[in-house]
Amino acid sequence: MMNQLNLLIAFLLIANIYAQDNRILVKGMVLGDSLPIENVHIINISSNRGSLSNKNGEFKISVKENDTLMFSDIQYMIKEIIINKNHITNRKLNIKLEFNTNKLDEVVIFKNKQLTNPLGLPNADKKPLNQIERKLNYYSQESTPIVILAMLLGQKGGIEDLYNIISGNRKKHRKLKSLMDQDETDAYNKIRVEEIRKHFKDDFFLQTLHIPQDNISDYIHYCISKGIINLFEKERYLEIVDVFIKNEADYLQSIQ
Repeated sequence: MMNQLNLLIAFLLIANIYAQDNRILVKGMVLGDSLPIENVHIINISSNRGSLSNKNGEFKISVKENDTLMFSDIQYMIKEIIINKNHITNRKLNIKLEFNTNKLDEVVIFKNKQLTNPLGLPNADKKPLNQIERKLNYYSQESTPIVILAMLLGQKGGIEDLYNIISGNRKKHRKLKSLMDQDETDAYNKIRVEEIRKHFKDDFFLQTLHIPQDNISDYIHYCISKGIINLFEKERYLEIVDVFIKNEADYLQSIQ
């Protein structure tokens, strides 16, 4: 039984390593004035994958030689590095960021608004992370075989990462994040539906589309999957009308 398990683990590890295009997992730390920086975005521009530093400034990311990594944070200047042989050999990155000290000609302060946009700082629209998002960023997002490999190699966090997978912590928080995102989307869509109904007025739905008044909001929801919210935000109203007309018959048939 143990031999079969070992063979299975070895097979999964080999398969995943080839799937990663020969990239290896390296760990690193981001510092600013010798202090760790939390929530720094680390993007592998070459593979289009990313990571985020934890409260200790630590991060993990898969790389290979000549990959370009970009480090970005609101208060610090963006930094890019190219992975070389030493990085691959040591499997460790120590990155120091410099404070963004751009001189401003004029600063306009808006009450109760973030200053990141008026100041033109990097990641100006970066949304603060909630507790669940912080936990998800702390967990390794690598597949189970890669986490097992990290543990077997004695890499820092390997055992803890494997525990989070086996215990279901990572899966649980992914599910919670998905539910939170869906609630946020539903609330946003509800507001947009009312705005669309107000813009086109009930007479349009009643007389042109023959949608019963009690079903108008439901019909607008029905057409959300056709892209009407995106069209409404871009003020492409004629295209929305076309969507409404084309989907009228199917909707009326579905409620009969």
